[in-house]
Amino acid sequence: MKCRPSKSTGFSLVEVTLALGVAAVSLLAIFGLLAAGSRVNHTAGEQATAAALLTAVAGDLRATPPASTTSLQFGIAIPANPVGTPRSTTLYFDSMGKSSTSLGSDSRYRIVLTFLPNGSGRVATLLDLRVTWPGAANPINANSEAAETFLALDRN
Repeated sequence: MKCRPSKSTGFSLVEVTLALGVAAVSLLAIFGLLAAGSRVNHTAGEQATAAALLTAVAGDLRATPPASTTSLQFGIAIPANPVGTPRSTTLYFDSMGKSSTSLGSDSRYRIVLTFLPNGSGRVATLLDLRVTWPGAANPINANSEAAETFLALDRN
């Protein structure tokens, strides 16, 4: 009988080192993406809340009868038509959606409503609604996030 030399069935040290190196580089890339994904998720949540606030304010203004000069839910003063000069109103919202006319320690969002000049006669009341966050930041500041919409109300 002839003895055959046995073949090695394990991995060499070089192969194990290369496999660990590839796994380490892959894990570093994945962990780097987790931080970016978390930031994107947070920003998306803030934008969704801002859009919901804009929708709530727009709905409140649309539901206000033409004869009324103050909105029903948020108490926004609506100027008589036609609007000659721009008029602004600022509302602050906390994380629970409670509104206030003054900046508080828990204010998270700021909505600036600007009633725009609209000419004369029977015309729509025009509004620019801009929400910024954080609420304490200057809305003109480049570091604050913002969402904006325009609204035309039939107040005739």
